[in-house]
Amino acid sequence: MLRRSLALVALLALTSLLTASPARAEAPELEVQEVADTGSMPKGAILSPDGKRFYVTNFGMANGDNITIYDATTLARLGAINLPGIAVESVLSSDGTTLFTSNFSRDSVQIIDVKTRRVVREVTAGSHPKILALSQDGKTLFAANWNGHSVTQIDVAHGKVVRTLAVGDHPRGMALTKEGTLYVANFDQTSIDVFAGPDYRWVTRYEVCRIPRHLALSPDDKTLYISCYHDSELHALDLATGHVTHKVPIGKNPKSIEVSKDGRYVFSADYGETSHSVSVVDTTDWTARIFVVPGMDRGSGIAIAEDGKHALVTGWFDNHVYLVGFAGTGGHPKETLEKIEVWAHRRHYHPDDQKTGGS
Repeated sequence: MLRRSLALVALLALTSLLTASPARAEAPELEVQEVADTGSMPKGAILSPDGKRFYVTNFGMANGDNITIYDATTLARLGAINLPGIAVESVLSSDGTTLFTSNFSRDSVQIIDVKTRRVVREVTAGSHPKILALSQDGKTLFAANWNGHSVTQIDVAHGKVVRTLAVGDHPRGMALTKEGTLYVANFDQTSIDVFAGPDYRWVTRYEVCRIPRHLALSPDDKTLYISCYHDSELHALDLATGHVTHKVPIGKNPKSIEVSKDGRYVFSADYGETSHSVSVVDTTDWTARIFVVPGMDRGSGIAIAEDGKHALVTGWFDNHVYLVGFAGTGGHPKETLEKIEVWAHRRHYHPDDQKTGGS
C-alpha cells in the first residue's frame, strides 16, 4: 500500500511539472558600477563603434567643454571637444572618425574630425536642431528641428542641405532603417511621421501615444520602440502592420531609449521627478524593471554597451554619468555607492518641469 501511495504521489508531481505554465522571467536586477563628473546639463550619450569610448554632449556648457569623452568601461575622462555655441545631440560615423553634433544656438550641424577634435564643416539646419540620424552608408544626415516643425536632410560629402521635410509640432526622436525609411516623432502631438523613397516623400502618419519622445529600432528593423513621455510607457510598434503590439509601464517620463545589439533589451533613461531611474524591458516576455539610480537627478541620455548588459546614462541636473549594469557583471558597485553618498544627500532634486529638460 505504501509503495502504491508513493508511486501515485510521484505521478501527480510529474503531471504537475508537465502541465504547469512556464516560469515567467523577470527583467534583470541592476546596479550602479561606476560614476564620473560631466559638464553642466549632460544631454546626449553615444558610444564609439568599437564600444571603447563614450561621448556626452553638455547642453549647459556654451562655447567650450561642450562634449566630454570617457573610457566606456571605467568612465575615466579622456578629453573634451570645444565648440562655439550649445551642443545638443550627436552621432558618429560607422568608422568612428567623424562626429556630427547638433548646435542649438547656431541652428546648425557641426561636423567634427574625431582625431583633431576640430570642426571641419558647419551646415545650417532649421530652428534649434536636436536629434540626428545618419544613414547606413553614411552619406545622408537628418536633423530634427525642434522649433522649425521640420527635418533637415543633409548631403554629408558636400555639406549641403538637400531638402527640408515638413513634420508636426516639435519633432524630437528619429529613427532610420537600413533601407532608408525615416520615422519622426512629433513631441507635442501624438504622432509619428514616416518618409521613404529616394526623395523621402511623406508616406503616412501613425497615431501612437501622447508625447512620443524618443525612437529606437530593433536590429532587424521590424519593430519601432517609442518612449511615451506622458504615459510613462514603452510602446512597440510593428512596422509591418502599423499597430502597437506591446505597451510596457516603465519609469516616469521616459526620455531616451536604446536597444541592445541582440535586440533583447530596451533601456530607458527616465526623466520624471518620482523615478530618477533607468528602466530595462526584456522583449522576450515584456517584463520590466525600474531601477532608481542613486544620486541621479533626471535621466537624460542613454547608450548601451556592446554586451547589452550595461548602460551609460547621464543625469541632467546632477552633472554626472553613471554606468548601470546587470547585478554582478563587473565594475565597482560598493566603491561607486560610497562616492555617490558623499554628494547625493546634499542635492535638492528638481520638481517636474517639462519645459526645462523634458524635451
